[in-house]
Amino acid sequence: MITCERLTVGGAAGAERPVLRNLNARIEHGRVRAVVGGKGAGKTVLGWALRGALCPGLSRTAGSVRLGDFDPLARAATAEAAGHVAWLSEDAEGELRGAATVRDALASALTARFPGIAFDDLTLCAALARLGINDPKILDRDPELLPAGLRRRVALAQAVARPASAGSPKLVVLDEPLAGLERPVADEVIDALAGMRRAIRTTVIVLTRDLELAQRFADEISVLENGQIVETFCPERAARRANGVTARPLARGAGDAPVAEVAGATARPRAKVVAEAAAVTRGTTRRAKSGPLAQGPLAAPAALPALELRNFAVTLPGALGATPPVSVALQRGGGLAITGPTGSGKSMLALALVGGVSPSSALRIGGDLRIDGALQESRAAARTAAERRAIQLVTYSTERASSETHTVRTLLRRAVRRARPAVSPSAVGSRVSELLALVALGPDRLLVRVCDLSRAEQLRLALARALAHDPRVLVLDGGETGEAEGSAEFFAACARARRSDGVALLSLSRDADALGECCDAEMRIGGGSPVPLAGSLIEGEPRSARRAA
Repeated sequence: MITCERLTVGGAAGAERPVLRNLNARIEHGRVRAVVGGKGAGKTVLGWALRGALCPGLSRTAGSVRLGDFDPLARAATAEAAGHVAWLSEDAEGELRGAATVRDALASALTARFPGIAFDDLTLCAALARLGINDPKILDRDPELLPAGLRRRVALAQAVARPASAGSPKLVVLDEPLAGLERPVADEVIDALAGMRRAIRTTVIVLTRDLELAQRFADEISVLENGQIVETFCPERAARRANGVTARPLARGAGDAPVAEVAGATARPRAKVVAEAAAVTRGTTRRAKSGPLAQGPLAAPAALPALELRNFAVTLPGALGATPPVSVALQRGGGLAITGPTGSGKSMLALALVGGVSPSSALRIGGDLRIDGALQESRAAARTAAERRAIQLVTYSTERASSETHTVRTLLRRAVRRARPAVSPSAVGSRVSELLALVALGPDRLLVRVCDLSRAEQLRLALARALAHDPRVLVLDGGETGEAEGSAEFFAACARARRSDGVALLSLSRDADALGECCDAEMRIGGGSPVPLAGSLIEGEPRSARRAA
């Protein structure tokens, strides 16, 4: 148990306002707690207090902090704290600089923390293995020449490296562990962190501005403002809420709050896309739903947009983790690409649409989300099964696909059954065959295990699985899919789904050019301070013509 009771940390003279003020927290052993907050909230100082190493000029002026029965801020415990707490600073790779080899970097960290304890290469290899690095040859490589993801994992291994006689740390504190990483590399590091947690089974505290990292990795999230924890809540993972479709929150690169600005929108007459300026709407208010949600892929009245967003946004205090407010109306069979750089809030917007972000008094979802005119609740758990099926998030997870041992036939039949429980087995089989043809997978793949498919086939199968739920709207996280093998065939299948099933497609990607012809219009978000997402409609000019020009 990690406990902080009325912990106050400030200047020695007490002249300035304390950095931490009457902070209270209780974290059960083995849990992962993310502490999110903006610059100056006190996250790093909290990390220093937990490891018993406050910087000069700061001291505990009141309250207590305990790791079990151990007080890291007690004077006699300063040297002992290194054995109890593993620490990764915001400059994650700082201790790797100057080391000739990975072996030297790990050995110097162990020697500094545990003077006089003997260790060998097996100890160093064990530290690397906790972060998924199983090649002993890595010990002889120059850390400065390693790829970014591997170098960050080595830095994490250096932080948790311990001789066998020392046992596991009571606490691991990670200060911005994804700082400076692009999204694909950040995904690799998050997977390694999950493996580390399983390997050492200890308490982990993540100090971060990255709400997507917190949603994906943590069991609990605490919001820190002005040195106080104002709220603690449990995130809802979209994979548990999207009724069978994998939803992985993706980590942004580190940086300040995401920003949005519009470069414009282009649309074909078939896809009516309306974008208007909007202001962030604070809070979420329950309203009576307007109209029933239609059943089946084409049952809604043609006059109603398949997807309508009215000032829809996700915000935290101080714009932490905010998405730009968006207002669009997307008709059946329409396709819209929302594009922007890493960190602009695209993935958070995708999660909020499918109900994978849990609103609270700190994390707020503002505006309206309507499908076929029916107002949707913010949380997936509050939506009906039909409403959850109506909007599906399509993402691609190499890790999940490689561990999926069901056959393609079993996977798709189960998904079809959830959407159409009353149909006959032959009708289910016919729908599975239609889906395979739609995503260009041959009937010979029916009895193949998902893990044995190629990456390109796994990517198209993820789309087929989403379509098996008879959705009205597909939300496509196009960043990772656009970088995967076979992405061109995947986007071509998305275009066919729009034509044949009449599904509306909202794709969130860094670059619309990679999407091929699966979207008709584009809205851009960029960097800077958070501003409303505004757009203009340019009739009659397809994106392909604009690109050619």
